Amino acid sequence: MKLRKPTSIACAAIVATLVIPSACHSPKGVEAPEEVLVSVGDSSLTVHDVMLRMPSGLSEQDSTELFNSIVERWVRTMMLSDVASGNVDELDRIDRMAEDYRNNLIIERYLRSKETEVPSVSDESVKDYYATHGTEMKLSSPIVKGIYVKVSDSEERLDDIRRWMAAATPSSIDNIEKYGLRQASQYEYFKDRWIDWSEIAEQIPYRFYDADAFLNSTSDFETTYAGSTYILHIFEYLPSGSVMPYEYAADQIADMIGRERKSDYRKKLLTSLYSKGVEDGKLRPGLYDPVNRVMRKRVGKAGDNVKYKE
Repeated sequence: MKLRKPTSIACAAIVATLVIPSACHSPKGVEAPEEVLVSVGDSSLTVHDVMLRMPSGLSEQDSTELFNSIVERWVRTMMLSDVASGNVDELDRIDRMAEDYRNNLIIERYLRSKETEVPSVSDESVKDYYATHGTEMKLSSPIVKGIYVKVSDSEERLDDIRRWMAAATPSSIDNIEKYGLRQASQYEYFKDRWIDWSEIAEQIPYRFYDADAFLNSTSDFETTYAGSTYILHIFEYLPSGSVMPYEYAADQIADMIGRERKSDYRKKLLTSLYSKGVEDGKLRPGLYDPVNRVMRKRVGKAGDNVKYKE
């Protein structure tokens, strides 16, 4: 791999920590010399190695700290892995775990790259699912539609905002957005969409012990804390146990269908790869049939001519 030319900041780090000016003034197109920083056994870490790991845009101090950190991590890894390998039990198991982890990362990346071939979930598919299973989809917690604002206690139009929030008419909401939000640190308008009650409750410094009971008895709420006033107006709510409305369930349905399609696609892809492996002679089923994913029965005695059946 060709060494990219070090940035001036990265060079400053080398100069500051190792005093190796030649690494920072290489002619264009000429690689820095392979100056060894430290060696452990037969392995060596060079300036080249460290510079390849250095991002651009760091301050001189950050660049220096990162340079030293990279070197320290390398020394630590090389020394401890060598020492630990002779003093830690189950090294074979650790090696298998590391290999499995590496293989799983590679496989997952490959499968994800192939998922672009999975057809997207259409609105018709979502509607069809909801028409069939919608009544089975129940809310585990309440959902709401409303408007919420957090303003400073010093807001000069606080009384107007209270009045506009309580009225919650289109003209009142226009007034809130035009005149009442100069010092607002939070503003949420969700009259046109259902959201989980917890999303709003988590923003208000007040303990709502029973969400369903609170929403059943309250449409306007206000509290103050640490110099701020929190005002909430609820237009509509659905309690826990209610059937999910389509507009709220649609995203969940689309996500579920999408996951199922990806899972089915992966199974078909693997089956195709396995089948080709069997045809090519690379994959040889024994007691287990990987194509059909079933165990098979051995026919006759074990030996070179052993046969199997499902």
